[in-house]
Amino acid sequence: MNTADSFEDEFTQAFATETLKGDRVTLVGLREKDSEGEPGPMCAGSILVLVQDSEDFLAEHLPWVRGTSEADIAKRIRSWVFAEQYGQGGCWGIFENGALAGFIMLEANVKNHSANLSYWLSKRCTGRGLATEALQLLSRFSFEVLHLNRLELSASVHNEKSAAVALRCGFREEGISRDFERINGIFVDHRRFSKLARDV
Repeated sequence: MNTADSFEDEFTQAFATETLKGDRVTLVGLREKDSEGEPGPMCAGSILVLVQDSEDFLAEHLPWVRGTSEADIAKRIRSWVFAEQYGQGGCWGIFENGALAGFIMLEANVKNHSANLSYWLSKRCTGRGLATEALQLLSRFSFEVLHLNRLELSASVHNEKSAAVALRCGFREEGISRDFERINGIFVDHRRFSKLARDV
């Protein structure tokens, strides 16, 4: 077995959206139903309420928010659960004091020992350091447990708060990705950030 195959096997075996606990934030792997098969705090209906409560705030930087439905969110949940099952990535709910505040996601590129991270919080939960702690928790898990070499994320050039989270967590800015994303009918440049295992 070559080294690439060995890492892929190890990563797939190690990868799971296990619960990660910080001082104020707990990251919980996305599941629509609880252990008893009942709709949990991250069911499609609950997420839809969270999104709709912050729709104008979130839609400024997330192109999928406007007009999203419970069925749309259910599809997103299934895609993340499927990705986890195949060791391709995962999604964690960000909880503070038992209440869902937002989400943080990891999309793996196993061949390159890297992953792309993204995150969002409801408007009422911003400004308290929750995204910073969530990113720190997932970064540590990615390097120490998954043994990834590179993490990257991007933020709209208009999203100063998201860029500040990345910088506070030790990510380095690499440059601008032009017309990276189409949001509300407009192509938007993104700032690109990365953190390597050797940066820790």
